[in-house]
Amino acid sequence: MKIKGTASKMPSQPKVDGWDLSFFNSGEWQVCDERLKDLEKINRKIGRDGYNPGRASLFKALKIISQDEVRVCIMGQDPYPDGKYATGVAFSIPDTFRQDEFPPTLSTFLKEYSTDLRLPIPNSGNLDKWTQSGVLLWNAIPSCLPGRSLSHDWPEWRLLTQEIVETLAKKGIAFALLGQVARSYSRYINLANNCVICTSHPSPRGSYASKTPFIGSRLFSTLNDHLNYLGLDTVDWKLP
Repeated sequence: MKIKGTASKMPSQPKVDGWDLSFFNSGEWQVCDERLKDLEKINRKIGRDGYNPGRASLFKALKIISQDEVRVCIMGQDPYPDGKYATGVAFSIPDTFRQDEFPPTLSTFLKEYSTDLRLPIPNSGNLDKWTQSGVLLWNAIPSCLPGRSLSHDWPEWRLLTQEIVETLAKKGIAFALLGQVARSYSRYINLANNCVICTSHPSPRGSYASKTPFIGSRLFSTLNDHLNYLGLDTVDWKLP
């Protein structure tokens, strides 16, 4: 994919080592960067970034795993609308929260993990460990306004996610596209050398609202089955 609209004067690029993405040299990134900076200026007086997950964590999912290491991509919609949970890694939350404080989407996500793999629900909702086994946890829309899901459904962000999907699909990996927003990127995946699972989003409402519900999908074991089919190492899903 070629991203058009390269600007003559580019904003500072995020440090995302291990990814060869033209998006961050494009006018589309400049548009996103300017919008985010405007939100930061508005909210600086009250000590907030003005959007989730905030500038420092915006591309954390890409920073903690390189494109060469990825063999599974689990894609959600956008960050948790409650900023205290948003980390820049899809579905993951800070490890300071107890089980009874987990957001409903994460609780549903980990319930399927527990049922599928016959493992206890972990005490922490931090999912970063999976990246060590080659899992990219990406939100199709990497930012949102506090309390407002889909508020940053910008065409520029769509181009970034499209490029990430196309880059990974060239390698041949297993994709899990959770929800309608994520599912829309299946068109960029060649099934000749990739495997794709599409389910509803694991939010309490979305987890049942589909012909392919998330609950009962056996997502984690099925992804490992797909990795075996592709001749790739399986993922150690066990969380501490």
